[in-house]
Amino acid sequence: MNTKAKKQATHHIVTIGGGTGHSQVLKGLKHIPGIRITGICPSTDSGGSTGILRDEYDGGGYIGDLTKCIAALTPNETIAHALTYRYEHGPLKSHSVKNMLFHALTKVDSMDNALQAIWAMCALGEHRVLPVTEEKTELCATLRVGNTISGEANIDTLAKNPLWNPELHSIAELYLKPGAHALPAVRHALSAADTIVICPGDLYSSILPTLLPAGVRESIQSSSARIVIILNLMTKRGETDHYTAADFIERIEQYMGRPADVVIHNSAPIPESVRATYALEQKVELTAQQGSAARFVPAPLAYVNEKGQLYSNPAVIASTLRDIIFNKPRPTIRVAQSARRASHARTKRS
Repeated sequence: MNTKAKKQATHHIVTIGGGTGHSQVLKGLKHIPGIRITGICPSTDSGGSTGILRDEYDGGGYIGDLTKCIAALTPNETIAHALTYRYEHGPLKSHSVKNMLFHALTKVDSMDNALQAIWAMCALGEHRVLPVTEEKTELCATLRVGNTISGEANIDTLAKNPLWNPELHSIAELYLKPGAHALPAVRHALSAADTIVICPGDLYSSILPTLLPAGVRESIQSSSARIVIILNLMTKRGETDHYTAADFIERIEQYMGRPADVVIHNSAPIPESVRATYALEQKVELTAQQGSAARFVPAPLAYVNEKGQLYSNPAVIASTLRDIIFNKPRPTIRVAQSARRASHARTKRS
């Protein structure tokens, strides 16, 4: 009876996204007691180590993001550092231990058993990290001018083309070719979640690709979970040029098929020297209008590491989400939920 009560009291959080932004969220969340985490990662990575393993050794497009999030969730820092160790020269150059380990696990056993093995190895306990799909598929983008770009790595580096123009070559639509279906475990986690968190990250190469497989949108729409979006700190050249916070949110809500209940945005000042460095890459701060909506929650997310790189602070993410989940029910959620029907109509028209 006590065990059953404990299970009922556990708050199930599902996190969505890829890359560093998702791992930063997980690094914070794992320290919150009374929660169970399921991380869902994209399966369309085609560059770097994952791309090599995919093209040369029949690996999955989920390896890099999946294992980065698993490393972020492990309570053993030595294991985390070992997993993320990346070789800098020789035949293993660009490969990390985590990528090669998980690729090997999938080659000697089934995906399910490979996941079980690495979760146990990293002592995740009740927490889980899943690829959104294990089906082979390619991420494709239709540009405003009508051209199609195939491959996540090409979309990720779109602005490196010398002919690229943000006014002409902005991304209009994303899709998978061929279409893919979300894992049953992913659909179940989304349907049963108490809170769904859309993590910061590259909008068109990390976040939205995780929402594309069949079953994800439907599971989110049928879920009674509270939806939380954590906004990026900066825009990204080639993907979100000239985007405002409203543009970013609207795009995510379009692909989810329902509005977010809470939006967490940065309130910490970013040093001018850091702004200048990022401006060289044509990245600018993504700001939210203060007081633009009651659902907006400011938090001092931004921090700069010793290398001058800008990140979202895991401790601040954790404390902000803990307050939202446990301490401060927000009456605006009812308003957001009542607006879902209108959002469905807008999505169908778009």
